[in-house]
Amino acid sequence: MSYHTRSGQEPSADLRSPSGLVNRTSEFRWKDLRALNIYYENGDIKMFGELPTFSYNYNKSLDLRNVNKDLLLNVFDNDALTRGWNDEERALARYISNVLAKERADAGRREKVTDSFVNFLLVTLRFNVYPFSLELKADCHFKVHNKIVTSETDFSIWKDKLYVIIDEDKHIHNVSSNTGWGECQIAGELLASAYVNHREIQERYKVQNLFAIRVIGTRFTFYRAEIKSDYLNSFSEGFPANEMSIYRYPAFSDQYPNRIPCLDYTDPGQRRQILEIMIKIKNFVIQNKTVSG
Repeated sequence: MSYHTRSGQEPSADLRSPSGLVNRTSEFRWKDLRALNIYYENGDIKMFGELPTFSYNYNKSLDLRNVNKDLLLNVFDNDALTRGWNDEERALARYISNVLAKERADAGRREKVTDSFVNFLLVTLRFNVYPFSLELKADCHFKVHNKIVTSETDFSIWKDKLYVIIDEDKHIHNVSSNTGWGECQIAGELLASAYVNHREIQERYKVQNLFAIRVIGTRFTFYRAEIKSDYLNSFSEGFPANEMSIYRYPAFSDQYPNRIPCLDYTDPGQRRQILEIMIKIKNFVIQNKTVSG
C-alpha cells in the first residue's frame, strides 16, 4: 500500500472510538491518521511563499564554501581540511561530520547529534530572535472527546504565543518506510500544535498554516499543514468528519517507495535550496500568514 497519498490512506475501521488512539504522538501510526482524517499529499516549492523582497541576507558561513560530502565526512578527525575557514564554518562542518560518522556506526543511534546540527542552523538563521521564540522539547496535546493525546517536539518555533514551525529530528536507523520515516509522528505533532493554537486564538478564523521540518541525519523534508477551525471544533464530539491536509516537499515518488523524499545538506546545490526554503518559511510567518480568514 502506498502511504503518501490520499488514495493510499483509505477510510479504515481500525479505530472505532477516540479511546483507541495512542497516548502519545510519538506512537502514532497510519490507523491513527486515518481515524483523524489526516492526509499527506505532495506539494511544491511555491507553498513556502517568496523570498523577502529586500535583499535577503543570511550568514553565508552556512554555505560551507560549497564543499561536498566527502570532505565533510572527514572534517571531525582532520582540522587541516578546514584550515583558513572562519569559526562558524568550522563549527558547522564538525557538526555535520559528527552526524555522518554516527550514521556509519553500528552503535549510538540517539538523535542528539542531529539535534545539535539543527540547533546550530536555527540559531544562525535567527529563529531564536524576536519576534520568534525557539523552544526545545515543548509539550502540547490535543483532545478528541474524552481522549487526551500528548506530544513533544524536538524544536518548536513560536510567534505571538502561537506555534508556527516545528522540527523533528531522526537517526536514519530509527525510522522506516512503515511510518513514512516519521511522518505519522509529525502529523500528530502538527495537530497538537494547531490544537493548542486553536485554544489561544481569540478571534474567529478559518485556517491555520503551520510548517514542519523533518531532519534525518542531514536529509531535510519540509511540510505545510492546513488545519481548519471547523476541523478542530469538531473534536469535542469525537472523530472529525472534515480533513486535515499536510503537503510535503520534496515529493514522494511511487517509483522509489523506499527512498526518503529529501534535500541533503551535504550536497552543495541542495544545501542552498534548504536555506532558501527556511528563509521563505520565516518570511511567510513574519507576514502574519499563520492564521487566515
